[in-house]
Amino acid sequence: MSMRDPLGYYQILDLTPAASEAEIKANYRERAKRWHPDHNTSEEATEKFQHLSVAYDVLKDEELSDFSKLYLI
Repeated sequence: MSMRDPLGYYQILDLTPAASEAEIKANYRERAKRWHPDHNTSEEATEKFQHLSVAYDVLKDEELSDFSKLYLI
């Protein structure tokens, strides 16, 4: 995690803090397909999918994204 990504959400989605909404959505969808528990039977799939979902929910919502950046800096 870095100062620009205090909660690691961009890292989870393999993005930079300058990512556009389209990039956020595309990276989330790509990773969600790989880690969704219905398609991936590994033990870590559920946990990884949950982390992806939280990261996406925060980053797609500008208010939450801005608050999370300000809260931890």
